[in-house]
Amino acid sequence: MKTNITPLRSLTVATLLAAMLNASAKDLKTEITVDRTIVPVEREATRLGSLTPQLLSSPVTMRRLSLADYTDPAAITRSASTLNPAAYADTFALSPYRGYASLGYFPVFNLGASAGYKFIDNSRTRLGAWLQYDGYSYKPYDEKVSDGKYTNNAITVGASLAQRVGSQSSVGARIGYTYGSVGLPSNFENNSQNANIFDADLSWWSRTRLIGYRLIAGFSHFGYGKDNYFDKTIFSDIPNRALTVKAASENRFNFNGGLAFFGSSVSPRGGIDVSADFVSRKNGIELTPENYQPISDGTLGIMSLTPYFTFHNGRMHGRVGVKVDLSVGGEGKKFHVAPDVMLDWNVTNQFAIYAKISGGEHLNTLRSLYDYCPFVGGVWQYQRSNVPVTADLGFNIGPFTGFSAKIFGGYAKANNWLMPQFSLLGMTSSSTSGPIIEQTNYGAYNLEGWHAGVGLSYDWRSKVKAELTAETASNDTEKAYYLWRDRAKYVINASVEVRPISALKIGVGYELRTDRHNYMNGVTPIELKSLSNLTLGASYEISNQLTVFARGENLLNRHYNLVTDIQAQGLKGLLGLSYKF
Repeated sequence: MKTNITPLRSLTVATLLAAMLNASAKDLKTEITVDRTIVPVEREATRLGSLTPQLLSSPVTMRRLSLADYTDPAAITRSASTLNPAAYADTFALSPYRGYASLGYFPVFNLGASAGYKFIDNSRTRLGAWLQYDGYSYKPYDEKVSDGKYTNNAITVGASLAQRVGSQSSVGARIGYTYGSVGLPSNFENNSQNANIFDADLSWWSRTRLIGYRLIAGFSHFGYGKDNYFDKTIFSDIPNRALTVKAASENRFNFNGGLAFFGSSVSPRGGIDVSADFVSRKNGIELTPENYQPISDGTLGIMSLTPYFTFHNGRMHGRVGVKVDLSVGGEGKKFHVAPDVMLDWNVTNQFAIYAKISGGEHLNTLRSLYDYCPFVGGVWQYQRSNVPVTADLGFNIGPFTGFSAKIFGGYAKANNWLMPQFSLLGMTSSSTSGPIIEQTNYGAYNLEGWHAGVGLSYDWRSKVKAELTAETASNDTEKAYYLWRDRAKYVINASVEVRPISALKIGVGYELRTDRHNYMNGVTPIELKSLSNLTLGASYEISNQLTVFARGENLLNRHYNLVTDIQAQGLKGLLGLSYKF
């Protein structure tokens, strides 16, 4: 998954065209002047139904401005619905199509298939279901070292309901199940694993004339299916002593709610957010600074209270708040206070400044780590992490006849933050002749570092869109930017998308990440090789319902590692079609 940055847009011309409900609407065109302020916020995210494995630079949270009473950041998971989300105001966005189906394949075995259908779809009620399959298989690029293949297969089924209640309220429910199966080359000690993932949540949103309310409750289960077996010793002259560790699992319960005061304004003037997030852990072992041991505390939790005040004064907008976290179970401090501040100032129509300062406690769930790299896991459990502060500042310039530029940077400090590493560890309860674990996992690091970059973009109507960004960050053992888990030093992203005719879209992209490395036991650096990913994609609308597509990634067939000891796939892609009905 890659870091997503979603624009916070202040429209200087309040002209919105909403007549895109039939096939003929795609011929309508208009010119809209937009004054944009882009504010990055981190969020846990997983790419849905594309090519995997992917290098996910960071978990990120997206904040966006929409015509809604309240928007709530939420984690995208593999069970997320691909049905259209609820629209603003009192109605849902309606489409002339209720269902979709998509299928893509590439000969080195990349296969993606998805389908969904809305059984009820009107302005008051939406009920839909979906299923999705993603799978791939590839050989290691260094076959002298490894025999066998890397494989990953995941299938998801789910359903969701959204219901308007009156003119100012809505309720929703979602349920989903995913089964995942992972395989590794034969030189890995535990070279196969599977996972069962279940999600369910209920939500309620409402607003009176002055006050907005929200209440969301969720439950999720993540469990590995196979126990882990280790057969290693520290000294070669001592017979092996086997160690079997039961597969790790977790149940997560979360609640969040809030009150927002609107008064006579269209945006909240202030409010308070509350949340509670608990994870009950079972089995597995927990990493300590020098060894490993059975998990000492089965339940970890975070309770948060965030009062805030917002202001909108002409060209200046802001939110000023403070987040108070109370931790339950586990190690470390139980009480943390972090800022929750976001400011943007549109100095002119072509120049804007933004700033964001935040922080808080973070649960390291098995689910989030599986989403980052499914090949690492099965046994490890982890404590909480804490981000005392993360601060970002940026300047947006333009657009000038389609050209825009940005300058951005920031500083962050994170304690006990999980970074991939290679571990060579012995059991705390054993003597020096006891069993030893030699495996890729995650280590808890105290990190602080900066990042900075520049970007250029160009838009010409709906025909051409081009972007280029270059960024650098700290990447030492402890002087490192915590959101880049591959500890890259330099990152360049470039993309061009053209639409020569309305039915045809062609895009080419390139990503370079250099000086990537992990550590062995937090001391010895291990090179991961530079990522040099050239992509090419195209889609053509044969009709309003039928589209054919093609996409290729790593077209240069570069060799690099996702994390230590886990090799990435070479050339990959999908060729297929999608149909709406």
